[in-house]
Amino acid sequence: MPDSGDPLRKMDKTYSPRAVEEKWQSSWQTEEFYQVYRFKNDGRSVFVIDTPPPFTSGELHMGHAYWNIINDTLARHKRMCGFDVLLPQGWDCQGLPTELKVQYKWKISRENRRLFREKCVEWTGNMIKSMKQTMTRLGYRPDWEHFEYRTMDKSYWRAVHESLLMMHERGLIYRKEFPVHWCSRCGTALAQAEVGYVQKSGKLYYIKFKSGDLDLVVATTRPELLNACVALAVNPEDGRYTGLAGKEAEVPVFGQKVKILSDEAVDPNFGTGIVMICTYGDEQDIKWQQKHNLPIVLAIDEHGRMLNADKYTGMKVAQAKGEIVKDLEASGRIAKTEDMMHSVLTHTERADCMTPIEFLVKDQWFARSKEFREMVLEEGMRMRWVPKFMSQRLVDWVNSIEWDWLISRQRVFGTPVPFWYCVACGEIIPPRKEDLPVDTTASPPPVSRCPKCGGTKIVGTPDVCDCWVDSSITPLIISGFFTDRERFKRTYPSDYRQQGHDIVRTWLYYTTLRCTILTGEKPFKGVLINGHILGPDGARMSKSRGNVIMPEQGLNEYGADAIRQALLSLTLGSDFPFKWEPVKYGKSFLQKVWSSVRFAEGFFAEPSYEIRIEELEDVDRWILSRLREAVAKTVEAMEGFQFHVAVDVLQRFYWHDVCDQYVEAVKPRLYSPRTPESRRAAKSTLYKVIWTFSRLIAPICPHITEEIYQKVFRDGEGYVSIHAAPYPRVEEVPAVEGKVGEVLVRVIAELRSRKVEGKIALSAEVGGAYIQSDKDTLRICRENEWLIKEVLHIKEVRYGEGEPKAELKRD
Repeated sequence: MPDSGDPLRKMDKTYSPRAVEEKWQSSWQTEEFYQVYRFKNDGRSVFVIDTPPPFTSGELHMGHAYWNIINDTLARHKRMCGFDVLLPQGWDCQGLPTELKVQYKWKISRENRRLFREKCVEWTGNMIKSMKQTMTRLGYRPDWEHFEYRTMDKSYWRAVHESLLMMHERGLIYRKEFPVHWCSRCGTALAQAEVGYVQKSGKLYYIKFKSGDLDLVVATTRPELLNACVALAVNPEDGRYTGLAGKEAEVPVFGQKVKILSDEAVDPNFGTGIVMICTYGDEQDIKWQQKHNLPIVLAIDEHGRMLNADKYTGMKVAQAKGEIVKDLEASGRIAKTEDMMHSVLTHTERADCMTPIEFLVKDQWFARSKEFREMVLEEGMRMRWVPKFMSQRLVDWVNSIEWDWLISRQRVFGTPVPFWYCVACGEIIPPRKEDLPVDTTASPPPVSRCPKCGGTKIVGTPDVCDCWVDSSITPLIISGFFTDRERFKRTYPSDYRQQGHDIVRTWLYYTTLRCTILTGEKPFKGVLINGHILGPDGARMSKSRGNVIMPEQGLNEYGADAIRQALLSLTLGSDFPFKWEPVKYGKSFLQKVWSSVRFAEGFFAEPSYEIRIEELEDVDRWILSRLREAVAKTVEAMEGFQFHVAVDVLQRFYWHDVCDQYVEAVKPRLYSPRTPESRRAAKSTLYKVIWTFSRLIAPICPHITEEIYQKVFRDGEGYVSIHAAPYPRVEEVPAVEGKVGEVLVRVIAELRSRKVEGKIALSAEVGGAYIQSDKDTLRICRENEWLIKEVLHIKEVRYGEGEPKAELKRD
């Protein structure tokens, strides 16, 4: 190429993000470039990222885009650092939302389980295709070819079943009739981790119970459970009710007689200090029923309708509550009511549900988990947490666990629970390993008689597994625990689990529990926790709020690299409302980079340039010292997962130091140099700066850096891709002193500011300049007077000692 800024350049004047990004997203899928992204297992140090398998809703909002970008940036950085990176991507396919879509949009009945499941698989396949396209447009490039998995596939079922078989062999799986958290809207039991308390407004009803001649006033928020009231209770230390324990009381409306118990768990300060125990109003009711061996009255069915409630039977809970309150008031059994805010147990794991939870007595499948609380805490403390404070979320959750893990769900589209049981004695009958996976509703049991009691009635279960049973083995899936033990030895535990803070108590907890039980080792060495990308209004993104931001909105206008800069500029772990301003700035920055490289590329006649220290001028030394500092800060930030720091350092360095100062300062030496050595030093320095910067920012902005590399640097550097090039090290940049150049750059910047203030075009010639400063500064300016004149188009420069100032003189 001509060595003079020739117009026959390889680069267009304006950077076109969409065209460039689509080109490289397509190219990165080819065999030529797959070698960059493939996990080779070739003996190098490995780096394994356990990435979140998103639920296959078909839509990828900015929150999903955030973790895609984090994982892709981390993987690209580690590859450039020489690691053999395993970046998998799975899909959490099976769940109630898909069932509802198939049931209501496609009008397929759940009664035909085989057809219903086939349609769920078809729906999910379509959703995966859509989500994968968006991921690709973000620049996300995992090893799709060998490490993509889907939880709905039979191969995944087999792994889940084998893991449950191993837990059963250790006595950790059992079946029991027990009060479970039940969502009447979703029609299924839920684990403790899927529910939470939500503050809601309500009323506290003070209801009169009769005990002999006494009126005992009981405060409750749930008068609709009077039919299931099996006892009253008072605190033994409450002097107001001495002698009351052991007596009976009559329940209003329904008339049953119940005992009055004494229990230290009763809060004397709530209401009147007398509580009614129902089956079941809350978790405390379960504890009291178990402790005092109280009878169980089934009060509510799976659909949220009343049972065993006389004339209220069949009513929805809310309706029955209203009718019962009316009847209590009519009979004079309500002493008073109070408005209150109270905590309501709700299906919080699904933001589109949020239905209050009921406790129903059901036969369910459980995995023993309470006894492993200390183990989970110990393994959690052995992990590196980024940010550190996020570890407390795991601690708080584990310390709050009261029940074993409910692993069964009453749905169709899920991994079947792989056990049969004996009707006579309840003995669990496991499958043979060689028969996995199994569907016990369709496959015969492996034995004809119960090995415990000899019974012949052995039945399967239509229940499916909790989706966290599926996703809690992802580190085992990607490492080959079930299929390739040699790979497992090299890739387990994963180096990092990346996930959101909202699923610490679910995905992270269950993964740590299950994988540690199965392998004896924690599932990952470190945990990278991101916060939520909120809607522009600061609230969690929700269709009902109308604040959902989809990546496509920005990809078409600004490009993926602009979005990547904006999202990576956020501090890990914190929640942030999404703003378009940083995305717009990111696009402007890309154009700035592109324009500067386009300018420099016109002077690169040779494939590459080596710096000769003896030829460097003061401004060269300054920019190299700044580059060395930028490399050190960026490397430290990337190694510490402080992506926001890296983005800030690189944007400031390149825009302000390189473009605003250095490029302007070297233009005279490129267009009309005083010596060949001066021009050669300018070109070699410019080459070093741009080549080093391109690699520094490549994990963050993979598309533009690939385009620049292929057009400008590939012939000289020889790598198939910039993402196969080594990540910069401080040692690559000459350790030169830049203080003299810093003084010179500061003076030039000051004079340039005077031009701007005076509304003088930067290219316009001015008659003279006056520089006042200390002796050392004046000496540096005199030695570089030619450069000052050329850069600022000044005819004459005068100097004087004194307080620093710089002035321009018009003709």
